[in-house]
Amino acid sequence: MDSFIVSARKYRPQHFNTVVGQAHITNTLKNAIANNQLAQAYLFCGPRGVGKTTCARIFAKTINCTGLEANGEACDKCESCVSFNSGASLNVYELDAASNNSVDDIRNLVDQVRFSPQLGEYKVYVIDEVHMLSTAAFNAFLKTLEEPPKHAKFILATTEKHKIIPTILSRCQVFNFNRIKTEDISNHLAFMAGNEHVTFEPEALHIIAQKADGGLRDACSIFDQMVAFTGNHLSYKQVVENLHVLDYDYYFKITDAFLNQGLPEIMLTFDDILKKGFDAHNFLIGLGEHLRNILVSKDVQTISLLEVSESLKQRYAQQAQLCPLNFLLKSLALISKTDVNFKSAKNQRLLVEMALMQLTFLTASADAEKKNDESEGVGSESSANSAANTGQKITALKEPEIKFAQKPTGSFNNSKIKSEFSLNEVNTGNNNKTNLPGQLTEKVNTINKEVGFDEVKAAVFAYAETKQQQGSRQLSTTLTTSVITYEKNILSLTINNETQKELLHTMKQDFLDELRKILHNNLITLEVKISLQANQAKAYKPADIFKVMVEKNAALLELKKRFDLEIDY
Repeated sequence: MDSFIVSARKYRPQHFNTVVGQAHITNTLKNAIANNQLAQAYLFCGPRGVGKTTCARIFAKTINCTGLEANGEACDKCESCVSFNSGASLNVYELDAASNNSVDDIRNLVDQVRFSPQLGEYKVYVIDEVHMLSTAAFNAFLKTLEEPPKHAKFILATTEKHKIIPTILSRCQVFNFNRIKTEDISNHLAFMAGNEHVTFEPEALHIIAQKADGGLRDACSIFDQMVAFTGNHLSYKQVVENLHVLDYDYYFKITDAFLNQGLPEIMLTFDDILKKGFDAHNFLIGLGEHLRNILVSKDVQTISLLEVSESLKQRYAQQAQLCPLNFLLKSLALISKTDVNFKSAKNQRLLVEMALMQLTFLTASADAEKKNDESEGVGSESSANSAANTGQKITALKEPEIKFAQKPTGSFNNSKIKSEFSLNEVNTGNNNKTNLPGQLTEKVNTINKEVGFDEVKAAVFAYAETKQQQGSRQLSTTLTTSVITYEKNILSLTINNETQKELLHTMKQDFLDELRKILHNNLITLEVKISLQANQAKAYKPADIFKVMVEKNAALLELKKRFDLEIDY
C-alpha cells in the first residue's frame, strides 16, 4: 500500500507564483532577488496556515538557484534546486523556537552561522514561532542578527508579532501575511479536487473555505477529512452535516417567516435548531451575519462583498428585494444588543426567543408605517386635485412647518414657557398668499393630540427606562425621582439639585423630541424646578448640626446631658 500524503504537504507551493493569496509579499521578494537587494533578516508574521514557512523555503531555494528564470522563479533543474526539492539541501536550516527557546539553542545557531555554504551562495536560517524565544535568547541573538556574515540570511516567522521585542523588529524587514480570502481557498480546493478526481458541489467547497477561517492549511486538512467521509463526491448536505455547520436554509426560512409575521414557525424552527445540538449564541451570530448579507445584497455594487458561491449570491439578492431597509437596520441593532447581553443572561434561550419575537413584529410595524404613509400621500393628492378643480394653480404644496419658541439656554425658572407655531402659507402661481386647504388644517390638529397626565407620566418613565438600558443611569434616576406635573402642554419636573438641572438641560432637546413623538403632540414644552427643600440653607457649624440632629432624634439631647458632653460653638 502506498503511503498517504496529506494535501497540505502534497500541494505545498514550490514557486512564488503558486502561493495563494499573498501576491503583495511574493512580488516584493521576487523583485528584491532580481535587483540583488536582499536584506540580512526578514520577519514573516500573520495567522496560521497562510504561507509564512512556505515562502521562507521558496525564498531560500530561489536565491541559491543558478539558472534563475526570466520571471524570477527557480528553475528546478540546477543542482541546488534538485537537492532542495529532494530535501537534501544543507543551505536551509530550520529551528523550531517553540521547543528550542533557550540561550544555548541560540548560541549553537550562532556558531553554525560562521560556516559558509558548500553549494550555492547563501545559507538561510528559518526560525519558526520566534516569539517563543526567551528574553535572554533574544538578547544573545541581537548582534548576529544585526551584522551576520555575508552568506547568512535570517527569516523569522511568528503568529504573534506583538510579543517580539522592538530591538529585533528594528533589525528586520517586516512582512505581514493576510488571511486568505474564502474565494481563493475555494478555487485552490477545486484545483486539488480535480487532481484527486473528486467531484464536488461549489457550495460544499465554500463551506470548507469558510470553516478554515482564512488558513489554507486548515482548509486542506478539512478537505481530506471530508473526502474520507463522503468518498469521491463532496455534497453540500454531507459537508454541513459532518462539520456541524448550521444550514443556510434555516436562516432563509426564518427570514421569510419574519416577513410573514409567522411567529409559530419561527419558534418551532429555533427549537429544531437547538435539538440538533447547535448553540443558541452561534445561531444568533449566524442570523446577524445572514441579515447583514441581505443588507449588502440590496445594492449590486456591494453584493461582491459576500464570500459565498454565485448561486447563493442570487438567493440573497432575491430575498433582499423583499426585506425593507428599515427592518434590516433595526434587526441588526436588536441582534447586536442581544449578543452583548447573552453572556450575562440567566435564561439565555428566553433571551434569544424574545429577540425573535421582537424581530417578527418589526415587520408588522414597518407595514403599518408604510400604510400610513400611503394614506397620507393619497390625501395630499386629492387635496391638490380639488384645488385644481376650483381653478387654483398650486406650484408647491409644502408640509406645514411648526416653530416652537425656546427658552434661552440655561435660564430655568418657575415661569411657564409659552409655545407658539406659525404655518407657511401656500404659494400660488401669482405669488399671492392664500389660506391653507382644510386637509392640512385637519392634519395639524391630529398631530397635536391632547394627552392627559397619566399618558405623559408613562412616556417619561418609558424614556427613562430606555436611557437606563443605554447606560445613562444618572439621567434615568433623575427622571424617575422627580415630581411630575402637567397642565396645558407644559411638563414640569421638580428635581433636587443643580447637578440634575444641568443634566436635564443637556438632554432637553432629545427628551422633548422623544416625548412629542410618543405622545403625538408637538406643543409640549418643558420647565425644570428645584424643590424648596433643596434650596433651604444647610447647617455647617457643629452647634447647628446638632440642633438639626436633635429635631430628628430627641434622644440625642438626653445623651448629651447624661454624659455631660460639650459642643464646640
